This record gives sequence, C-alpha cells and structure tokens, in this order.
Amino acid sequence: MSEKDMQTYFDKMNQANSLLKESLRVNNIESLAETLTDISDGSVYVENGVPDKDTVSKLENIYAEMKKLNLTPLQLKQAITVSIIKAQKDDKAEVNKLMTPDAIGLITSLIAYEVLNVQNKKDVNIVDPTVGTGNLLIEVIEQLNMTDKFNINAAALDNDDALVSLTKSFSEVMNLNLDAYHQDSVADWDITDIDLAVADLPVGYYPIDDNAKNFKTKSDKGHSYAHHLLIEQTMNNLNDGGIGIFIVPSQIFQTDQAKKLSEWMVSSVYLQAVLDLPTSLFASKEAQKAVVVLQKHGGNAKQVENVLMGTIPDTNNPKLFEGFKDQLQGWAKNFKG
Repeated sequence: MSEKDMQTYFDKMNQANSLLKESLRVNNIESLAETLTDISDGSVYVENGVPDKDTVSKLENIYAEMKKLNLTPLQLKQAITVSIIKAQKDDKAEVNKLMTPDAIGLITSLIAYEVLNVQNKKDVNIVDPTVGTGNLLIEVIEQLNMTDKFNINAAALDNDDALVSLTKSFSEVMNLNLDAYHQDSVADWDITDIDLAVADLPVGYYPIDDNAKNFKTKSDKGHSYAHHLLIEQTMNNLNDGGIGIFIVPSQIFQTDQAKKLSEWMVSSVYLQAVLDLPTSLFASKEAQKAVVVLQKHGGNAKQVENVLMGTIPDTNNPKLFEGFKDQLQGWAKNFKG
C-alpha cells in the first residue's frame, strides 16, 4: 500500500473527525475516540438522534472509502498517530497528556524484548498505568507482536476518561487485546497478574494527600511527586520479579524529593538500568527524559552486576544504535532464570 493511500486514509479520518466534532460538540480528542470506535465497529454510533441522519450518511460514505484502502498495520498506526498529534495540537493539550513519540516506544520495546526473551516468557501481561493516548503501550505491543514470540494481554489505566476512550478505540482498530480502565492509578488497582509495566509518567504534584500517605515515596511535607508515587504503586502491583520500564525526567534523582525515592528503591526493587533518551527527541535540556528499568524483588530476580547506564544513541544513526542493541543484549543476560 502506497504512502498516497496512507495520506488519503488520514485525510478521510480527519474529515470524519471534523463532522463528528461539530455534531457532538466535543473536543478533537473526544471526537477522534468516537471516530475510531465507529471505524472499528463498522457503523456510526447514534444516541438521542446525534449525529443526525445527514451526518450519519456522510460518515458512512467516508468509512466505506477508508475501508477500501486496506492499509498495513504499520501504516494504519501511523495514520492514527498523526491524527492524534493533530487533534492534540488543535485542542492545545497540556504537556503531560501529549502523545509519546514512536521512537520512545521502539526503545522501550527493545528493552522489554531482550528481558522477556532471555526469561523465555511466552504469555506476557502488560500494563501501562498512565496510558494517555495509548501510543507507547500500542507501539510496544506491536513491536513485540512482530517477533512472533509472545502471547500478549494488555491493560491500560488513566485518570482522563477521554484518553482512556481513545486508547480503547485505538487498540480496537489495531485489533489488539487490550482492556482500558478509567481510574486514578495511585489508588488501588483491580487488575492483578502483571509481568511488565511500561509508562511515560506525568510529572508534577499529586493533589490527594490521603491517598499518598501510605507510600514510602511520599513527601514529608506538602504534596508528593505523582511520578514517584506511580512508580511505587506500579512496582507493588507487579508479579514477583516483574519488570517496570519508566520514562522519567532525566533529573529525577536530583530533586528535593529524590532521597525518598532512592531509599524506597534500595529497599524494595532492583535498579537495573538508567539510560538518557536521545537528545534529538527533546526541544531543550530541561525537557530531557530518561528510561529507568526496575525489577521487583522475588522469584529469580537479582541485582545485575553492572547497572546499564549512559545515553541511548539516536535511532536515525544505525551504526551507533546497533552498538546500543548489542550492549542491551549483553546486559539482558543477567535476567536469565
């Protein structure tokens, strides 16, 4: 399928999204979630006469034209992610809710693959506790699926109901097995039996001090950092020996609350890797992020001899990036049971 067909698919999706947005009187992300649900279901959802018959007819024609294009899964995902970027730009979405770039999803999936492969995992339960638009989780699932080595079940949590709806509809169009839950991920989880967590964590203060009081990473005074609490909560909910791959600010160990986070890590998890993401992915040094890989105590888990550290090369530099992948493979051997 040509790039022209992918562009046509995106244009048609944008056209449908504009019609739904006007009809439903919602923002772009909410209408995009509805558009993707309609595409997945193969029909236009109508409630209380909205959208009206004329709009339904126009949408049905658009969806029929989109169906004829038969994009590959990769092209389909690219068309959806470009639509998400446009919708968030038009909505002026806040920074913490912006879509995680594919490059970060690719790097996360490489780390996950090497560890899971060495552990000889076949059935893998994955969670993203701050799923946002769903792009990080779906990119990881798609990359792992391409290896044909794993049977993957996935769960997504987020406190933004519009983004939960978007993630669910995104996964349905991609024909993925994913359950999505609208909830505060610092509060108790209902899901269990989790092998792997991936998360691009929102950064800021957590406003509900009563929920934070039982966490070891909570601040001694004032509000606690939400990303610290989310790391602790996620690791608590993993199976023994489970892996957490977190996208965090590069300065996470240099803040006023870093001591509490470090103390918790020493007592409760194994810190297996700290890797700065490629600088080319960020507009400024202040925006720079890193990947932190943690492993829950128990099972066959143990501290690796050498914590993997450094800066990940740009994915557009094949020679350097292949060198990083070789380094990753050597490090992952530590996880052999």
